[in-house]
Amino acid sequence: MKKWLNRDLFLLMISRLLRSIAQASLTIIVPIYLSKLGFSGVQIGLAFTLSVIVGILFSIGVGFFADKHGRKIVILVMTIINAISVLGFFFTTDFLPLMLFVSIGTIRGGGGGGAAGAAQQALIAESADSKFRNDVFGTFSFFGAIGSTIGYGLTIFLPYISNAFKDGWRTGYLCLMGVAFVIYISTFFITLFVHEDKNRPRRRNTFKISWKLLGKFSITNAVNGLGTGFFSGPILVYWFFARYGVGTEFISIIYVLSNIARAISSISSARLAKFFGTVKTIVGVRAIGAIMLVFMALMPTFLLAGIFYLLRMFFVSAGIPLRQSFTMGQTKEEERASMAALSNLPQQITSSIGPAASGYFMDYSMMEAPIFIAAIFQFANAVLYWHFFKTNNL
Repeated sequence: MKKWLNRDLFLLMISRLLRSIAQASLTIIVPIYLSKLGFSGVQIGLAFTLSVIVGILFSIGVGFFADKHGRKIVILVMTIINAISVLGFFFTTDFLPLMLFVSIGTIRGGGGGGAAGAAQQALIAESADSKFRNDVFGTFSFFGAIGSTIGYGLTIFLPYISNAFKDGWRTGYLCLMGVAFVIYISTFFITLFVHEDKNRPRRRNTFKISWKLLGKFSITNAVNGLGTGFFSGPILVYWFFARYGVGTEFISIIYVLSNIARAISSISSARLAKFFGTVKTIVGVRAIGAIMLVFMALMPTFLLAGIFYLLRMFFVSAGIPLRQSFTMGQTKEEERASMAALSNLPQQITSSIGPAASGYFMDYSMMEAPIFIAAIFQFANAVLYWHFFKTNNL
């Protein structure tokens, strides 16, 4: 047993695992579900752009509320909202209400935690010994990757599930959405048993925060958001679907394999940080990830594009828990949820540009353009991160 593991971290890890299963399966299902209902690339892109915008509004409230009143209550409320958003798909096939359900569920990718992620990061940091923080966040990222792998794996069976029902393909999609709903409800009850320290330092002044540090994180994240918005989870699924004409079963296999690579990378991240330093590791893997995107965009077949996506995930995933741990380590305890939420706010704002723009490029057969643009901004993010934090390469 890990020496840093305690009851609260165990419960939070199980919660992270389950949430990642639900989010990953929805990342595959929702964009193709909308396409099968007859909606265009621009419409699908707009739905996920709105998801980003709603996520921004949630994040603003989440950060300040969590630091002042409690991180656990925020996670519970956001989990119920996620469950309601999934339930909505059972009652309509009209675009406007579906766009609303996509947006309040902030369906953009597996494992990130959505708007509740900032509160979860702060709660993890509160429950962990500081000297093991990189190990803890690496393990949490590992559990997120395993959950995503299971979630993506479930969608491999989607065509077979759909064929089992006489009333058509839609029932198969709704079955897996029902699984996601049950998972969200289970996550809610598990989170209820997590202990939150009532005596921890709490924010007193709503607008008092370490603005200089926030500015550095915000600038790097804003540039990162400009890139990720062009190939965020559901949009990349649609890119594979539109460019190579492959169905959910093949896309799911690539996502399962890439998340196995992500899991291996995540669990190794703390060791890499000890060898190279935290900041050097973050910068290096982000730069390599940008190069992998360029190769992915140039590939003539789905198999080759999938291999380069898998390689990108392997490298980039090592930096994700390290960035989260580094942010928590640089931030005052009473500001952690606010810093996590507000520093990600620029990324959410800039990433809202990408989905609709990607849908436009794909509708007009400019399939490589979104990935090339993403790679440029991802590389710029690595350069900026080094510029701001090279003196903190611990």
